[in-house]
Amino acid sequence: MTKFLPKKTLLLAGAGHAHIGMLRRLSAARLKDADTIDADIHLISEQPQTIYSGMLPGWMAGHYQLHDISIDIKSLCVRAGVRFIQQSLVQVNAASNKVVTTGDEQTDFDYDVLSLNTGADTDMRWLPDHNSYNEYRSDNDDNNTGAANTNVIAIRPLSTFITQWQRTLKAAQQSEKYQLAIIGAGAAAIELVMAAQVTLRNINRNHQVTLVCGENLLSGFNSGFRQRVIKQLHRHDITIVRERATDYRDGKLSTTHKSLLINAVIAATGVIGSAWTASTDLEIEGDGFVAVNDKQQSVSHPNVFAVGDVATRVDKYVAHSGVHSVHGGAVEADNLLAYLKDSVMKSYQPKSRTLYLLSCGDKYAIGSWGNVNLQGRWVWHLKKYIDKRFIEVDKN
Repeated sequence: MTKFLPKKTLLLAGAGHAHIGMLRRLSAARLKDADTIDADIHLISEQPQTIYSGMLPGWMAGHYQLHDISIDIKSLCVRAGVRFIQQSLVQVNAASNKVVTTGDEQTDFDYDVLSLNTGADTDMRWLPDHNSYNEYRSDNDDNNTGAANTNVIAIRPLSTFITQWQRTLKAAQQSEKYQLAIIGAGAAAIELVMAAQVTLRNINRNHQVTLVCGENLLSGFNSGFRQRVIKQLHRHDITIVRERATDYRDGKLSTTHKSLLINAVIAATGVIGSAWTASTDLEIEGDGFVAVNDKQQSVSHPNVFAVGDVATRVDKYVAHSGVHSVHGGAVEADNLLAYLKDSVMKSYQPKSRTLYLLSCGDKYAIGSWGNVNLQGRWVWHLKKYIDKRFIEVDKN
């Protein structure tokens, strides 16, 4: 009598760029009735929809509606033949091939192969009481009222940021002079500050946005790109404070040498590992990131893969960015297939030059390709075309 081995279980934790690409690949294969993965596949995500971060500033500036920048993960799972589980990941026990989630109740899930694409948390360590802030936020994501520092808004998770930004706009509409500060020195902070200034100035010309960026503004970009960005910040009349933020309380934002009267603060201050990484037996590097090799494979547990902001390469520096999440995710998808079939896996080697398009709030953008820098409204339309092409794959 022939014995059939049970199917292996592939667990996808998180709904970031990489897993979106994986689901689309599985969906396309099902339409063609092609062979895909001989495994039971499940996806765990806290939300049934994912916000596409590349279009978030455009939504803030009023160029897109919320549905324009959302991807329906639950429907995508159905088309891909993947079971959708609306839960939050709280623990990975790699030694026993088990993850723990929480939602309506705490649940354990077993796996044979695990792929992590959960993203990361905003680095709030500039706040002296950042631990109490994180505890409060995790308990009150749906009701941010009545506690200290409720006007400090972390950019991640995006679903929470969406709600808090809408509240910020309501507060600005009721104010004669609303003061907003955005903390950060990277491209995300730059896009946010220009989008916010455009929107708030449309509400009231007295409203003002301040960028608190420290001394190393856009340190990963060439000087020509930085100068173009600074000119755009000046064009929007954005106040630039080249000092580090040190605290925010009672309506005052403290920097190294200043105290600013600020109604609300948005923190785009880089990323640290999600809370669950503090208690996992996976090897962790740096500020709480899953340590992976060039195959996007955990260096401590070979049946676990990780990609995007949740992971960090141990063999070379790879920046946390959407570009690497998409391209690295494509390689990781191939490697998940290969691992399940005991085949040879691929190495993800980032390109030396990548196209970066930075939106400037009012349908204007700056582009960077290596040492080549361009800007104009046509660059914004190029970005819009690329972004919409990524978002609308499932709508065609």
